[in-house]
Amino acid sequence: MPLGIQRLNAHQTHPNDLIIFIKPLPGPTAPVAQDFLSRVAAICKPIMAASHLSVTTLEEYEPNREFVGRNFNNGEIIQLVLQAPRTG
Repeated sequence: MPLGIQRLNAHQTHPNDLIIFIKPLPGPTAPVAQDFLSRVAAICKPIMAASHLSVTTLEEYEPNREFVGRNFNNGEIIQLVLQAPRTG
């Protein structure tokens, strides 16, 4: 766990101990997004461990046409766009 942070009262097992929080957008697709972000975290665990990387928050970002992901403060927050933008 990075930065000496410890999870208390975790409701489920965490797929990657190098990522502290995994947050989907609230709404009807939240369970699917949570599952997808957890899978991404699990896939990234060996790479992160080998490179000595840690991330505070991996979260879903709202759909947009400009980017598919972004990084703040050298990996403190990583936001991924999981849904296609809706056209009206």
